[in-house]
Amino acid sequence: MSDTKENETTTKIGSGAEHAKKALDAATEAGKAVGESVKKHAGHALEVGKEHLGAAAKDFGQAATAKVQEIRGHARKVADDYYAKAQGVQGDVEDYVRDNPLKALGIAAGIGFVLGVIIRR
Repeated sequence: MSDTKENETTTKIGSGAEHAKKALDAATEAGKAVGESVKKHAGHALEVGKEHLGAAAKDFGQAATAKVQEIRGHARKVADDYYAKAQGVQGDVEDYVRDNPLKALGIAAGIGFVLGVIIRR
């Protein structure tokens, strides 16, 4: 090869290497820019996600509280109904005992005897 062609080849190789270095530098800068952009957007997405999770937790908590209050109210109503029925039965039993004291005593003795037999076994 002639010196001129060798010099031209060397120059082209040097120029190609310089362009490759500049391309690598540009790619590195682009990568950094993309990384910063991703970091910024990821941080924002994380904050939005936290806000939504907090709101969801609050909504679920409020819904659970409302359901517990509903169940508590229903349980109280059922308990009050049974209490009222028990009071009525107690009144009926007291009236029966007053009207039939000997029968009531016999029934109580019979129940006591049966329970005594059951307990002894």
